[in-house]
Amino acid sequence: MTTLAYHDLSRFREKNLDKKIVFCSGSFDLFHAGHVIFFEDCKNLGDVLVVAVGPDHDIQANKGSGRPILNEHARLKIVDSLKSVDYSFISRPTAKGAHWLTPIEEILGALKPDVWAVNGDGGEMEHRQELALRFGVLLVVLNRTAPPEYEGLSTTSLLKKIRDLS
Repeated sequence: MTTLAYHDLSRFREKNLDKKIVFCSGSFDLFHAGHVIFFEDCKNLGDVLVVAVGPDHDIQANKGSGRPILNEHARLKIVDSLKSVDYSFISRPTAKGAHWLTPIEEILGALKPDVWAVNGDGGEMEHRQELALRFGVLLVVLNRTAPPEYEGLSTTSLLKKIRDLS
C-alpha cells in the first residue's frame, strides 16, 4: 500500500505493462465496511488496485456544506492502509466550469488502466461508457452489496443516524 504521485501515473503504467491495473475513485468520506467491500470487489478484477480519493473541494461542491467529514489527507491515509488497495492518491480538483468527470478523464489518459470499476449508483453511466471506450478501458459497474447484518451502509445513512442521536 503506497501513495502514488499524480504526476507519476504515466510512468506507473509503463512500469506495470505486465499487470492488469484496476482503477476506481470516490469520496470515501466517513469510511465504513461498504467501502471495504467495494475495494475488495475492485481488487478481484485485476492484479493492482489504484484508487483516487476525491479532493475536499469537489466533495464539498458535490455533497454540500459540512462535507467532507474527514479531510482529503485523512481519507487518503485510511484508503491507503487497506490491504486490498495497492496504490492511492488524491485526484486533482475539478476546474471551475469543467465537467465533474474531467479529472477522471485525465487519470484514465495518464494511468491507462485495464479496468475502471464504478458503483452502479455513480451517475452519468453513458458519459462514463463513452470515456471507457475512448481510452480503451473496460468499465465494470459494481452493484452495492453488503450482507444484511451490515444494515444498508452508506455515509448518508450514517450521518442521518448521528444527527438523530444529537
